[in-house]
Amino acid sequence: MARLIDSDPIFTYPLDRYPIQTVSADGHTTAFVRFGEGPPLVLLHGYAGAMWNWERQIEALGKRFTVFVPDLIGHGVSAKPRIAYTPVTYLNWLEGFLTTVGIERADFVGNSMGCGLVLAMAIARPERVRRMVLISGFPAQVLKQARGSHLKWLWKLRMGFLFGLGYRLLGRRALRKFLRGIIWDPQHVTPAMIERTYRLRKDHGKPWPLWSSLRRVEHWETDFAPRLSEVSAPVLLIWGENDRFFPPAVGEGLHRSIPGSRLTMIPNAGHLPMWEQPDLVNRLILEFLKA
Repeated sequence: MARLIDSDPIFTYPLDRYPIQTVSADGHTTAFVRFGEGPPLVLLHGYAGAMWNWERQIEALGKRFTVFVPDLIGHGVSAKPRIAYTPVTYLNWLEGFLTTVGIERADFVGNSMGCGLVLAMAIARPERVRRMVLISGFPAQVLKQARGSHLKWLWKLRMGFLFGLGYRLLGRRALRKFLRGIIWDPQHVTPAMIERTYRLRKDHGKPWPLWSSLRRVEHWETDFAPRLSEVSAPVLLIWGENDRFFPPAVGEGLHRSIPGSRLTMIPNAGHLPMWEQPDLVNRLILEFLKA
């Protein structure tokens, strides 16, 4: 049983204006932000992301919801145990988190891999998902559909040591290039954004969770992707028109895979439209969840 282990706020630079709490979820320390009042809304970041990805949503959505923004297991400032990071691992962790913070059923917003986690929950535990907003993910044949990424090459070569070496050597210049690959407008890739991304990885990051997640993405393909048509919760898909990682055609394909889903394209936005076009994305989320 997951339990609250630290209700006292701690502060850290990714979201230093919000108190960050920690709980034990499925036996692993999980950092999260809780903000606002109302029914629960859970925001889940993507692969190699962190809770700061939702910085421009917390206050807007917190006016109507109690917003929970965790760092996924293996990410951000949450625990990074050396375990197999399968989709079921993430699913069990999420269930533990929900139980700990007292959520039986919630609305969810996910980005990229976070969408895959929301979809897995909707398939395996549909009673816990009320409605869901999926931003830039998560399709079947993930690695085949991803563009401009070395992940497919590393996955094929099975070279975990190269992955770990590259992770440890990743500097600010490489991070700038990476961020500009997923964010359409380079003006959003500010020195402050690069610096805190670098510090978060340097101070708290470990390569194993990311490598293990990559190596076990095949479990998504066998256990969950073939069942996307089973999703019964209302779904809104939000996609950046200029997404270079998962191009718009990927969103259109995912839309066709989920019966009754809606798809909205966001102009002048890449893989993180909630970061580049927050006012529009926040309005779409609130309108959909109010329906």
